[in-house]
Amino acid sequence: MGPVDSVIVVGGGVIGTAVAEHLARVGHPVTLLERDQLGSKASGGAAGLLAPHSESAHPPAFTDLARRSHSLFPELANRLAKDTLVDVEFRALESLRLATSDLELALLDQHQSGFGQAHRLDASQCRELEPGLGSDVCAGLLFQESQVSPLRLVTALARSAIEHGAEIREGTPVEAPVASGGVVTGVRTPAGVLNADWVVLAAGPWTGLLASALGLAVDVAPRRGQLVTLAPRRRELSRILTAGTSYAVPKPDGTVVLGSTEEEAGFDARPTVAGVARILGLATAWLPALANATVQAAWAGLRPVTSTGMPIIGPDPDYPNLIVATGHHRNGILLAPITAEIVARGLGGGWA
Repeated sequence: MGPVDSVIVVGGGVIGTAVAEHLARVGHPVTLLERDQLGSKASGGAAGLLAPHSESAHPPAFTDLARRSHSLFPELANRLAKDTLVDVEFRALESLRLATSDLELALLDQHQSGFGQAHRLDASQCRELEPGLGSDVCAGLLFQESQVSPLRLVTALARSAIEHGAEIREGTPVEAPVASGGVVTGVRTPAGVLNADWVVLAAGPWTGLLASALGLAVDVAPRRGQLVTLAPRRRELSRILTAGTSYAVPKPDGTVVLGSTEEEAGFDARPTVAGVARILGLATAWLPALANATVQAAWAGLRPVTSTGMPIIGPDPDYPNLIVATGHHRNGILLAPITAEIVARGLGGGWA
């Protein structure tokens, strides 16, 4: 199958828009369908943390994928800024992974063993870098990582896709893929059936529900992650902070995005008092001065998780022209560029 094959991409988050943009740039007629607004689900409920090293340990295959995708961001951000005039606010930043207990110190040692480029710091060295750190911080690992602004990234990808000929339809729910004779022929929407040579399901945790209409089982489920944005009275943080599954990300406008919970809440994407309280408690323990910051927003996103911890990117065994791109969990923003490359390569015959 060649570059003129038509493609329907289902899902207007960062994965869907990245895939649509890449396919449009290499010549595919692309239609992206989003039931709500672009970036209105997990991609909008993200901090934009690009952390292939400092977050919790992953399988080696995941880490390799994350590193490869991270390396694509400088060129991607520059190209999008030139082509769409949207600054996705890609910033290279140091990232400091903290330890505040003996258990976390042991975990820090394990984490460091997997990343030779990490620099181990004692408590005083950590405070030299971030003077506002709380008294519980006893050590840290310093990495070179980065961040973007997720909604700006989604917007830029969508604009670039459109400029390369893609059609994007918001407010267009997909009811199910349509198939005949072992081949997917398109998708069904409330307005009727749309046909295409390929269908890419990039609908986050809803991907499994769509695939089930064909009797397919996709190993993906929702996991709620809550976040809080603070507006400090003055800049309190210069680096990304992480510990366990929590993080604090300083943004270019001076705000700090805090996250994130890991909750089995089904498809309930509402933030809760308990979740927000936990995030704020951790953040103010790390940086006591944040207790005086203004709470600007609290929100939640449903991350797509798999039982293996690895994303699913590739054709369905029963329907080879049905592509699944989901399961990126907390790293959808980070893995979007490499996912788009993999899908584009696969449509050109490079799945093997």
